[in-house]
Amino acid sequence: MSRILVVDDEPADLNLVRHALEKQNYEVATALCAKEALRLLRRGGVDVAVLDVMLPDGDGLDVLKKIREIDEHLPVVFVTSGGESSTAIRAMKLGALDYLLKPINVTELRGVVGRAVEIRKLTKSPVELDVDSRSSDTHSIIGRCAAMQEVYKSIGIVAAQNVTVLIRGESGTGKELVARALYQYSERGQGPFLAVNCAAIPEALLESELFGHEKGAFTGADRKRIGKFEQCRGGTLFLDEIGDMSPVLQSKLLRVLQEKQFERVGGNETIQADVRVIAATHRNLEQMVSDGEFRADLYYRLNGFSIHLPSLRDRGNDLDLLVEHFRRHACRDLSKEVHMVSRDAMQVLREYRWPGNIRELQNAIRQGILKTSGPALLPDFLPSFVFSESNRSMHEPGAKSNGTQESENLVVTATASDSVRQSADTLVPLANGVADDAIDFDSPHLYDDVIGAVEQQLVREMLKRTGGDKVEAVRRLGINPTLLRSHAALELLDLAALNHHDEEKQLVRPGMTLADIETEAIRRALQECGGCRKAAAKQLGISTRTMQRRVKELGI
Repeated sequence: MSRILVVDDEPADLNLVRHALEKQNYEVATALCAKEALRLLRRGGVDVAVLDVMLPDGDGLDVLKKIREIDEHLPVVFVTSGGESSTAIRAMKLGALDYLLKPINVTELRGVVGRAVEIRKLTKSPVELDVDSRSSDTHSIIGRCAAMQEVYKSIGIVAAQNVTVLIRGESGTGKELVARALYQYSERGQGPFLAVNCAAIPEALLESELFGHEKGAFTGADRKRIGKFEQCRGGTLFLDEIGDMSPVLQSKLLRVLQEKQFERVGGNETIQADVRVIAATHRNLEQMVSDGEFRADLYYRLNGFSIHLPSLRDRGNDLDLLVEHFRRHACRDLSKEVHMVSRDAMQVLREYRWPGNIRELQNAIRQGILKTSGPALLPDFLPSFVFSESNRSMHEPGAKSNGTQESENLVVTATASDSVRQSADTLVPLANGVADDAIDFDSPHLYDDVIGAVEQQLVREMLKRTGGDKVEAVRRLGINPTLLRSHAALELLDLAALNHHDEEKQLVRPGMTLADIETEAIRRALQECGGCRKAAAKQLGISTRTMQRRVKELGI
C-alpha cells in the first residue's frame, strides 16, 4: 500500500485530502507544519507528498529543497490558493510534480496522486538485467538468448552517454523496462524519470502535456501548467509510441532536440530544455518516413542509438525462464501454492505465437494460476486464447479428440472394469508428466504434488462419468474422501445438491464433520465385512493397525 504524506495547516483542507485518499486505499500520514513533515520524511516509507505552499514555519520552496536533501526522487504535489500560483510554478521548476488550486477538486487530486504513485514506482524500483528467473524483483529483464545478450551490451554501451536512444520492438516486449535501465545506469540517474505514451493522449492534450501552457492559451486553460520537458530538467523523458505523434508535434519536438529550447502553448517565453530523450515505437519508422507520415529529420535525431527488442516467439528457451518467473510472482501476489507448470501446459505455451509478447504471457500465467486449485498448472487452467488452431482440439478445455468422444459415447454401456482401464489410460501419462515436471523443478513437496495432481484428475474424471453425482463418485472410487491428499476432497464433500438421494444411504451428507465421515465409513465397512477388522481395513485401503487405532479413538 502506497503511503501519502499530506501537509497543510488548515485542518479542514487536511481532513478533506486525507479522507479522499484513504477511500482510494492509500495509507495517509498528516502534518500541520514543515517541521513535523520533515520529521516524518526522515523516518522513511513515504511515496508521495501533498504539500501546502504556505506553512506557518516555512514556505513551499524552502521545504521542497529540504525534501530533496532527504529523498531526491520523492514526487511532490503542491496545493495553493490562486494568489500563490507563481510560487507553485517556481516550485515545479525546481522539481515538483504538479500543483492543485484550492478549493481542492477531489477527482483531480486523486488523478494527480495516482500519477505520482506510478512515477514513484518507476524511479524507486531498480531494473535488474539478466537476473535468475527465481528473482523476487518484479522489475527484471529476464533472458539469456543471443538477442537479449545484445540488448544488455547495448544498454551498457549507451547508458552513460547523453544521446537520444530509439528502442524498437513489438508491443509488449519490455521497451519501458529498457528505457528505465538506461536511465538508472546513466549519469542522470539522480534526476527525474517521466514517461509519456504518445498514443494514449489526444494531440491537443499531448502538446500541453509535453510543453505546458499559459493561462488562457485555450478553452479550459484556467491556470498555467508546467509540461514534462520542464518538470524533467536534469533527468530522462521516455516518449513511448513516438510513431503515433502528429506532424505538428513532430516539428515542435524536433526543435527541442536540435536547439534545446521550447515555448509553452500560448506563451512567448523561451525555456531551456535539459532533458535526455528516450523514444520507443513498435512501428516501422523507415516506412513511415518513405510514406511521408514521419519527419525524416526527426527520425535521424531520435535514432542517435538504436536498441532492438526481439519478439517473445524469437527468444527460444527464454520462454521457460519467463514462465517460471511469472509463476512465482503470481503465486506470491495471489497467495497460491502452485509449485510447477505441467509438461502439457508448457507445450501449449510453446506452441502459441504470443502476438502480445511478454505482457500477454504474464497475463496468461496469472490467469492460469488464479484458476488452479492444485499444486500444478495444467492446460485446463490456461486461458482459451493460448490454444493455437493446430493444438486447439488436443488441449483446449472442453475440446475432445475423436477417440475421446467415442469413448465417452460408450460410457453408458461400459462395465466397471472398462471405466477403470479408461481412467488408467488417462492417469498414467498424467502421473508420469507431473512426476517429471516436479523433479525438473526441484519441488520441495514432490510426493504430495504428484499424488495430489493425480487424485484431482481422478476425481474430476469420475465426477464427469457420474454426471456430477458425488455420492456415486465416492462409491465408485472406493475411498473415504477425507483420506485424499489434495483439494479434490472438497469437490466430493460439497454435497448440497444431492438431496435427491436417500439420506440414510449416503456415505457423506451435508453438515457432517470429517470425523463423522470417517466414523460412518469405518462403521459401514465393518458391517459389510461381518465385523472383521482386517477385511474392513483392506476394503478401506488402510492398515489393520490403523483400523484398530481409529476404532478405539472414534469409539466405534
